[in-house]
Amino acid sequence: MVFKLGKTRKISGNIYVVRTLVSNFFIYSNYGAAVCFNSGFIPCVVNRELGKINIKPESISNVFITYPHFYNMGGIKLFKNSNIYIPSKVFDEKLKHMEFNKKKKNKTKYLKVQDGDVLNIGNIKIKAIVFPGHKKGAISYMVNDSILFI
Repeated sequence: MVFKLGKTRKISGNIYVVRTLVSNFFIYSNYGAAVCFNSGFIPCVVNRELGKINIKPESISNVFITYPHFYNMGGIKLFKNSNIYIPSKVFDEKLKHMEFNKKKKNKTKYLKVQDGDVLNIGNIKIKAIVFPGHKKGAISYMVNDSILFI
C-alpha cells in the first residue's frame, strides 16, 4: 500500500500516519512500545497532529530517520526522551550543521544505523535496508519482516 499526503489518522491496527504540511511521518506501536519513522516538519504542527491521535511525544521511545532533511527531522526536538537513529553514511555530515545537536537539554541520543542493522524495541523488530536511488545514504526500515517504511 502506498500513502499520499492525507489526514492524520490510524491506518491500521498499530500504524498511524501523521501529516505535517509537506510530509507525512509514521508511528508504529505494539504492546506499549511506539516508534516513529521520521519526525515531521514543524514542531508546533507535529504536536498538534499528534494530539489528534492521542499520542504524546514523550511516549515515543525511538525515532528512525530515513534521510536527515528538514522535512523529515523538523519535529525532532519534540521527542526529548527518544533515541534518534540516523543513516551512518550521512550522520556526521548532517549532524555537524544542525542546531539541535549543539544545545542538547534532554535525554535524546543520536545513533548511527546502517544497512543490515537489526534492532529490537519491545516486540518490534526493525531492520535497516539501504534503498538506492532515493537519496545517497538514505535508509528504509522493515518492521517485523512485513512492513517497509521508505
